[in-house]
Amino acid sequence: MTLVFLGLFILLIGFTIRSVVGKPNIILKVIIHSLGGIVGLWLFNFLLSILGFSIPINFFTIIIVGLLGFPGVLTLSILQLLGI
Repeated sequence: MTLVFLGLFILLIGFTIRSVVGKPNIILKVIIHSLGGIVGLWLFNFLLSILGFSIPINFFTIIIVGLLGFPGVLTLSILQLLGI
């Protein structure tokens, strides 16, 4: 699973560079937003695992975070810490 998220991270970097070099269209912006949320979830979960917490990463979590972007990662983390 880590290799999948690492691949998504590499795609995110590529799309971000493409966005900086040229004029990004709306589809590219949506892809960057979604990948940023999903990769952010993976990185944030990794950092929380160092402290002994974890966010359950399943299909529902990935879809929600993909739609909400990185603020969704923070929201899910707070809900997980509150036990909801």
